Amino acid sequence: MAKIGWIDSHCHIFSDEYRDCFDEVIKRAEENQVVQMLGICCTIEECEWALSMEKKDEIDIAVGFHPSDIKVACNWERLEELTRDPRIVAVGEIGLDYYWDKDNKEQQKEAFIRQIELANKVNKPIIVHSRDAMQDTIEILMQHSCNRKGIIHCYSGSVESAKILLNLGYTISFAGPVTFKKSVTPKEVATMIPLDRILTETDCPYMTPEPFRGKRNEPSYVPYTAKKVCELKNLEEEAFQKACLANYQALFHSEN
Repeated sequence: MAKIGWIDSHCHIFSDEYRDCFDEVIKRAEENQVVQMLGICCTIEECEWALSMEKKDEIDIAVGFHPSDIKVACNWERLEELTRDPRIVAVGEIGLDYYWDKDNKEQQKEAFIRQIELANKVNKPIIVHSRDAMQDTIEILMQHSCNRKGIIHCYSGSVESAKILLNLGYTISFAGPVTFKKSVTPKEVATMIPLDRILTETDCPYMTPEPFRGKRNEPSYVPYTAKKVCELKNLEEEAFQKACLANYQALFHSEN
C-alpha cells in the first residue's frame, strides 16, 4: 500500500502537455506529498506511450474514449486490448458532454454504454465525465450498471444528484472548482459526501485550484483542493489522506 499523502485520482499527465517535462512534473508532485496519481488516457496513442514508460508504483493508468472525441473514428478493438492489460486499472474517462457537443447526444450515449459494457467485460471500474448532462448520465448508470462502479470525476452537479450517485455506489471526486471563491454548490456537495466515498483530483492541465488559477494545472497542486475539502468537512489532514487512500485502493487495487 502507498504511504500516506495526497491523492490525484484524475490527471492527464500522459497528454502532449507534459511530454517534455514529465519527470519534472512527477518530481514536483512527490515533493508535495502526492503519493498516488491516476493518469487518464483519452486516446490510444496516449495509453501506448504511458505503457511504454517504466512503471512507477505511484502512477496508475486508465484509458477510454472521452465523449468529446466520439465524433472521430474510435478503434474499439485496440481499446479492448488495452483495457485487458493488468497495468490499466480503469476504463475512462467516459461519459457525456453536452457543453461542447449538443448535436451527437445519441452517439455519445451509445459510446458511454458500450464502454460500461467493456468495463464489465474486463472487470474494471469506470471514470465518468458528465458536463451539462447529469440527468442522462444518471439514467444510463441506472440502466447499465458497472459491476466495479467507479468515480464521478470533477463533480459539478447538485447535492440531490450526488445523493443518487452515492446510492448507485459511485465515488465522488472534487477538483479545483471547490477552491474557487464564488463556487457554492461544489462546497455544499463536498460537505455532505461521506468520508468513505470521496476523492480529490486535479484534472490537469485544466481546473487549476486557487491560488494558481489561470496557470497550467499539475498533480503537485492537488493538496490545495484536498485541504479545502478538509476545511469544509472539519477534518484533520492525515485523517482525510488515510480515507482517500483507502477509497482509492478499494476501487483500483482490491481483489474484486
